[in-house]
Amino acid sequence: MNYKLKKDDYLSSKKYVWRGGVCLGHIFSEVKDRQNIDWQKYREDKTLRMTVSDRLIVKYNAISYPNESCGQYDSIEAAIIAIEKKQQNMFDNLEDYDIITTGNNDV
Repeated sequence: MNYKLKKDDYLSSKKYVWRGGVCLGHIFSEVKDRQNIDWQKYREDKTLRMTVSDRLIVKYNAISYPNESCGQYDSIEAAIIAIEKKQQNMFDNLEDYDIITTGNNDV
């Protein structure tokens, strides 16, 4: 499936997830230090260099509407799938709801 990601106008790490003209939720990225870096090795040998990707990792937090957390993921694709599953699960579990019918020309 194809999804559209739209950056938030005010928060650069936040992207809205759209599919079929409907906003499903949003994803915000979080940059963290890797926990398994041998800092002592870099302190001892000043000639060693570390790339940005060696030091930092990016995690993607998925939020499904209406404000339901879907967890943290290593890729945008996994976060989108989690949002989609959460939306489908909420729809499947509807018990008390109203059905409203409108005309075709109203939208």
